[in-house]
Formats: sequence, C-alpha cells, structure tokens
Amino acid sequence: MKILIAYSSKTGTAKKCAELLSTELKNHDVSVVDLSNNAPDPSDFDVSVIGGSIRMGKLDKRTKAFISENKEKLMQENAFYFICNGFHDETETYFKKNFSREILSAAQFYDSFGGEMRIADQKGLDKLILKMVISANEEEDDFVLPTILTEAIGRFAQKIKEITK
Repeated sequence: MKILIAYSSKTGTAKKCAELLSTELKNHDVSVVDLSNNAPDPSDFDVSVIGGSIRMGKLDKRTKAFISENKEKLMQENAFYFICNGFHDETETYFKKNFSREILSAAQFYDSFGGEMRIADQKGLDKLILKMVISANEEEDDFVLPTILTEAIGRFAQKIKEITK
C-alpha cells in the first residue's frame, strides 16, 4: 500500500513527527512530503496522512490550504490527520477549530503528536514570548515544556496498519 505523509512545519516539529511516523510504517511504501515544497495528489495513494503545527491556536496555513484544495478526495479515501501542539489538553478544541466537521467525520483517525517549544527554533517575537513563559513558570514544580508524544505516534501508526492489512 502506498502511504502519503504530508506536513507543514515552521520550527521542524511536524517534520520530525512525520519522519517518526514514517519509521513506524517502514514495511510500507511511504512518501513523506513537505507541503511547502510540493503538493502531491492524494489520489495517487491508498492512505493519506496530513499534518501540521498549531501556533497561536491555528493550523499552519499550508496544511489548511492542502486540505481545502483536496477536500473531496480526502473525504473519499483513507485519510488520517495529526497536529503538533504544545498544549495537549486543547487537542480536541484545535481539531474542531481548524478542521471542518465533514473532514473529521470522514477521517479514519486523528490525533495530536504533542509538540516542542525549543528556544533555539524560535525567531523574533516568538522567541521573546517563549523566554517569558519559561521564566514565569520555571519555579513551579510541575512545569514541563511540551514534548513529542512518541506513544501517540505509535498508536497512530497502529491505526494505519489495521486498515492496510
């Protein structure tokens, strides 16, 4: 089975997650595509996995545009969606806000792969804001910066494997 993993990423987290998912699906014919460089036709694949980062509550515009441009095709195939977001407890809200009800109801599965907030990957105002957030919270015992949820990527891969048997 041919599997498309298409993503867009500002700081590299969605790329990293797409590559981790690809590794989990190593026994399949997987194409990992950066939507900022290429816009593949989902019809050329048996399974389409589309993902992107959430920043300030919004899905990356390249991922959003790809889904919009291919909505009919994606609704008729085995489509999966992932987001990378630092606030995992907001995952359902982010999906509802950024994906149409039709897309989500036609999806085989969708989930968050967590996220990263690394100062080195930030620029300008984003870097300043992150430094302020870290500084304001570093004394709290339970404060932890978001991380990629590898177990979520594993569960996601398992869902794909179930329909590709």
